[in-house]
Amino acid sequence: MPSIRRSGGAVAFFWQGKMLDPRDEAFAAALQQRRFRTIQDAASEEVSTGWVTAVDPTGDSFAIEDLDAGLATWLRMRIDKKQLPRKWLQIHRDVAEKAKGKKLSAKERRELKDDLMDKLLPRVLPTINMVDALLYHDRRTLILLNTSKSVGESFHQLFFQTFQMPLEKSDPLQLGFQAGLDPETMHKLQRAEPIRWPKSEPSDEPRRRTTLAEQEQHA
Repeated sequence: MPSIRRSGGAVAFFWQGKMLDPRDEAFAAALQQRRFRTIQDAASEEVSTGWVTAVDPTGDSFAIEDLDAGLATWLRMRIDKKQLPRKWLQIHRDVAEKAKGKKLSAKERRELKDDLMDKLLPRVLPTINMVDALLYHDRRTLILLNTSKSVGESFHQLFFQTFQMPLEKSDPLQLGFQAGLDPETMHKLQRAEPIRWPKSEPSDEPRRRTTLAEQEQHA
C-alpha cells in the first residue's frame, strides 16, 4: 500500500456530534457517494474533487481495510484540474497576429481561445493533487496533512457534503479536550488560564542614512 507522505505541515480539526463509525459499511458507502469522477476527456476547463483510497486512486472502490491506518482512518481526497495551458494560447495568438500583421481584437482573442479549447482540451491531461487526512473517530479529531487554504476549503466542503457535519479548526486546548483524559485532568484543563506572553518593547528605528545631497546642504 502507498504510504502517507512523511514531511510537510498539518492542520488539526474536530467535529461535534455523532458520526458514522469507520468500521461500518455505511462509512465506506458515504465515501462512495462522493467518490472522485474523472475529467480526463472533458472538453472544457473543469475541477473535479472527490474521495479515493490509496489502493484505488480512481475512486471506483472503497473497501474498509483500505481505509485502515492503525489507530486512525485514512481519508484521501483527489483534486483534478483541467486547464488550457496559457503558453499554448500565447503561441497561437502570436502566430495569428503575425499572419494578420496587427494585434487581435478582444472578440478575435475570445474566438481564438474558444477554438483552441475545443481542439486542445480533450487532449490535455488534468493536473492531479492527492490530499491525505487521518480521522480519529473516538477523539472526534481529524488531521489534514496539508496547510493550503484552498485545499482546506475544498476538504471542508467535501467532508460536509459526505457526512453532513462541519469541521472546526482545533487548537492546543481543544486537542486536550479531545484526548480522552481522565476526569481530574479534564477538570484541571477546564480551569487552566491561558498564558499571556509579555509584549516586546518596540525597537528603536534604525537611523536613516543621509544622502550626499543632504550632506552638502548642511556643510
